[in-house]
Amino acid sequence: MKKILLLFLIILPLQISSQQSKEIEDALIGYWEGAFIKNNAYQKIDIKFRKSGDKIFGLQIMEEWHPSYGEFEVPVKIDSLNLISFGTGYGKAELKLDKNNLELVGAMDGINPTVYLHFKKTANPPKNYNVEEIKFDSGTVKLNGHLHIPKIKKHKTAIVLVSGRGCYSEETQFNLYAKVLREYGITVLAYQKRGTGKSTGDCSKATIKDLADDLIEAKRFLSKHPNDYKHIGVLGTSAGGWTMVKAEESTNFDFMISIVGPSTSVKDQQFQSMKYGHEFYGLSNSALKSLSRYTELMFSAKNSKKDYEEMQELLKVSETENWKQLLDDTDIPTSAKEIKNLWVRRHNFNPKNILKSYKKPFLGIYGERDWIVPAKENIESLQDYFSGRTNLLTTIEAYDAEHGMEMRARQIKLDNTLNFLGGNHSYWHFYRISPSVKIEMIDFLKKHNFID
Repeated sequence: MKKILLLFLIILPLQISSQQSKEIEDALIGYWEGAFIKNNAYQKIDIKFRKSGDKIFGLQIMEEWHPSYGEFEVPVKIDSLNLISFGTGYGKAELKLDKNNLELVGAMDGINPTVYLHFKKTANPPKNYNVEEIKFDSGTVKLNGHLHIPKIKKHKTAIVLVSGRGCYSEETQFNLYAKVLREYGITVLAYQKRGTGKSTGDCSKATIKDLADDLIEAKRFLSKHPNDYKHIGVLGTSAGGWTMVKAEESTNFDFMISIVGPSTSVKDQQFQSMKYGHEFYGLSNSALKSLSRYTELMFSAKNSKKDYEEMQELLKVSETENWKQLLDDTDIPTSAKEIKNLWVRRHNFNPKNILKSYKKPFLGIYGERDWIVPAKENIESLQDYFSGRTNLLTTIEAYDAEHGMEMRARQIKLDNTLNFLGGNHSYWHFYRISPSVKIEMIDFLKKHNFID
């Protein structure tokens, strides 16, 4: 009898805990709006919880990290004390559920001073857009992507997105530039670079002409679309800025938007990033000398054993002088024969003459702290190219932004003559993407009557 009673006393709490966990899971499923809270500041975060099998997942939406990134799904745990936990961009969050008021309250684990979290459940937001998978040809290459079509505030304006350097596979169905722009009635075409995702071809051997040809075919796809778009523009990020200008040689975009896209030649950009990268990372003068020589060899080296060995020796030096971090993998040849296939050789290009003759609206946004595509040189180049057509050019230097348009997390001190907040004249500036990106894109499109 005692054994039965003991077993009952063990099983009963487990059953109660299991039932409570089930109730929490049921309450969680759906959409929640909330924020991180720290030192007189907040940062919005929304979460959409869903159940798959016996597991709970949360899709986190960080609007202040858009359009560079800011959406990711993570597993959710509920422990025996009904504590809800999951990872975030800032670490592990731990929360408790108020089932009656449908609110979640908690804090980030292990962060001092404390970062609090508070969520309130709400209705799922309306879906005011359609996303269609698309395919189109570029010569023998078959490209795959998605077309984001707004359902409301429709305009006869469409934009093709062009990504930067690299051969990673983009999730074009969930592209965040598309998410931002379609809210303003703009149709957006996002496609996977050749040789990535479902697109065929070889990204590692592609030239700037290959990528420009692909972009031209994306524009042609839109020009033949039954929606009959009146204006078709292009938005290039980073090296995508070169690609879109190269494509303009053989097509005619109604406008261009460049997000940290270089307006200088590839060679000038490489030497500029070398100089500013040296300063950004506080490298030695000896490192600058070695890096300068290596950068020159990237453009001038012959496919010879002698030049290859010199590059290899400099790369050994880079380990001790700490400048290898300024190089991309595609800046390093695997053999003498492969020197000719370095990225800068396959994409060697100067946008100057094309931009000098471009007579449509152009927006260039650059980061104040970007050492890869420095704002000063690129804005000055654009101002020179558009001399006499300044009404068509808009250039922005985004405060405190780096190459990904990210801004630092830090404490900001306000004017200490102000008498509020009990004498605390400061606030916590959360890590975020510069608000200038979204604001200036939309203002530019309105200014030139591409949207209302």
